[in-house]
Amino acid sequence: MEAMKVCSARSIREAEQNLFASGQVSSLELMNTVVERLWQACRKLPLMQAYAPARVIVYAGTGNNAGDAIGLAARWGCPVTLRCAGELSPDSQAQLSGREEAGVPVPQENILIIDGLLGSGAVGALRPTYVALVRELNELRAASPRSLTLAIDIPTGLDAQTGTHGADVVLADATAAIGCVKPGMLADGAEDAVGRLICIPLPEVGDLPVADEARVADESELLPLLPRRAYSCFKNRAGRVAIVAGSVGLAGAAQMCAEAALAAGAGLVVLYCLPPVYPVLAARVAPEIMVRPVGSYADIHEPGAQALVIGPGLGEIQPVAAESLRRLAMEFAGTVVLDADGLNTAAANGWKPLQNWVLTPHPGEMRRLCPESVGKIRRDTVSCYLGWNDCTLLLKGARTLVAGPELCFYNATGGPYMANGGQGDVLAGVIGALAAQGLAPERAAVAGAYVCGLAAERAWAEGGYPRAIKATQVIRHLPYYLA
Repeated sequence: MEAMKVCSARSIREAEQNLFASGQVSSLELMNTVVERLWQACRKLPLMQAYAPARVIVYAGTGNNAGDAIGLAARWGCPVTLRCAGELSPDSQAQLSGREEAGVPVPQENILIIDGLLGSGAVGALRPTYVALVRELNELRAASPRSLTLAIDIPTGLDAQTGTHGADVVLADATAAIGCVKPGMLADGAEDAVGRLICIPLPEVGDLPVADEARVADESELLPLLPRRAYSCFKNRAGRVAIVAGSVGLAGAAQMCAEAALAAGAGLVVLYCLPPVYPVLAARVAPEIMVRPVGSYADIHEPGAQALVIGPGLGEIQPVAAESLRRLAMEFAGTVVLDADGLNTAAANGWKPLQNWVLTPHPGEMRRLCPESVGKIRRDTVSCYLGWNDCTLLLKGARTLVAGPELCFYNATGGPYMANGGQGDVLAGVIGALAAQGLAPERAAVAGAYVCGLAAERAWAEGGYPRAIKATQVIRHLPYYLA
């Protein structure tokens, strides 16, 4: 199965109508199929696996989007409250179990709120009835500790094509995109409404024309990249990662990067550092990691490594040291991952990246790498940089974007609980480990972002949905998804 395509709402609506007209399946049968896939996706989703709502509250419109929401709500086996914008459609009525109740919902812990008001086919301003329900939904979400809001198809109030919205838009923790991801869901500024993207395939409607060549990374992309190891596998066949990282006061970044590479399956991890920070790193990193002090970065020689990570916690790099690092990166035959101070050094010294390099900037680092991108939307920023540089670029953010010579992917996993230091160091180590195990640079970047987000979701859920999780918690959960 391919990753989820980005297609217009009109294209999937027309495909559904053609399917119904052919007589192959009825709208109710397709709705039942969607409900089952929604339920299976929710059961697999780390942020919902541990979620046991005391009540489900469904905000239902007059279209069939409400039927998907009502049918899904019944699967949790707890009381369901319906808040309807009008008379339900016949297919939506068919999803009623007889256990639903009406009434104004009361804020409480552990409620699942499902937005089934409007689907992606809705256009124009919201009618007053819908405005009132959107406001009520958002107020309930804000007042209910540990609530989760799931939007079906698209958050009500968000334009499916452009991603524009007014003040009255559903703020979802996750959105289940049915059949395809609509362009507006990926637009800059839509992230707070869409939340975590869940891809629900709908192959019954056939092959849809794409509105954007980019795709959304999901499990179907990740699993084929990570085949099971042969029983005879040993450390020298599991990949060797060389990491140049750490300085006085920034040893933690080097430690997290190296330990993440180890957790992501690298057979051997070698951490290079300068003498002042060596005693600190040697005493604190996992014993499986080889820590090697070097008098100069020019002394690093790693012909046996398949991946080289440069940057986490390096601090300010002087010109002579910067030139040594540039030579090391230019001459390295495997995948080179530049992160943090590696990126800043590359920007300050005008390094020209090669095709085997992966650059992992956050927005501030991206501005230093490509001043021409200031003011551009994220997708145009990536295109601007890759127009002059042949490499893989991973632009971090609420919807991390990975682009390279052969692909462009949006990442769907992770969340705002990752908004703290160290997450990028972990990601750099994971990408290095995956590249060392045989993944091409761009594939290692896609899989790395995806699996770090999944591990973070699991840590967040198991921790009781705290405001934030530490990067070290992500490391502990990586092996679950990189078995």
